[in-house]
Amino acid sequence: MDSSAVQIRTVAARRFAQHGFDATPLQAIADEVGMSKPSLLYHYPSKEALRRAVLDDLFEHWRRMLPQLLQHVTSGEARFEALSEELIRFFRSDPNRARLLVREFMDRPEEIRREVAGNLHTWIALVSEYIRKGKHTGELHADVDAESYVLHVIVLVVSTIAALPIVVGALSEGGRTAQDRHMRELVRLVRTGLFTATER
Repeated sequence: MDSSAVQIRTVAARRFAQHGFDATPLQAIADEVGMSKPSLLYHYPSKEALRRAVLDDLFEHWRRMLPQLLQHVTSGEARFEALSEELIRFFRSDPNRARLLVREFMDRPEEIRREVAGNLHTWIALVSEYIRKGKHTGELHADVDAESYVLHVIVLVVSTIAALPIVVGALSEGGRTAQDRHMRELVRLVRTGLFTATER
C-alpha cells in the first residue's frame, strides 16, 4: 500500500472532520502532508475522489471485520461483546472517524444515506438475522426491531464518540476515566435493550 496515499487520506479525514469537506482546500492537505498539490492530485485526481477514498476506508473496515467476528464468536452474549467492543474500539482509536460521519450526516444527508445503505446493508442484514434468531430462542427481547436496533446502536456509538470531549465535562471526573465511564454506560444501555433479564 502506498504510504503517501495513506498519509493523504489520514490528513484529509481529520481535516474533513474538523472543518467540513467544503471548507477544506486540497492545498491545506498537501501542505500538511508535505507535498505539492499536483503530487496530491497524482494520487487522487479530485477532492471528491479523495473524499470517496476516505469514506471507503471507513466502510471497508466493517465489510471485512463483521464476517470474521460473527464466524469466530458463536454465543449471543459473546457476539454482542465482540461487536460492541469492535465498534467502540474502531471509532475511539480515531475519533475523527466519528466526527467525519457526523459532518457528512449534516452536510450531505442524501449522499451519506446512500453510502450507509450501500455499504452497511450486508452488515445490518447479518446482525439483524442474529437478533431475529435470538428473539426466537427467547435470549433477546421479542419486541426488538432488529434493523432499527442495529442502526440505533451505530448512531449512538458514532454520535457519542464524536461528542465525547464535550459531554464528559459534565461528569464528576475528567479525562480518560470519564470517557470510559460514559462508554460503559452506553454499552449497558444497549445490552439492556437487547437481552432478556435472564441473560443479563
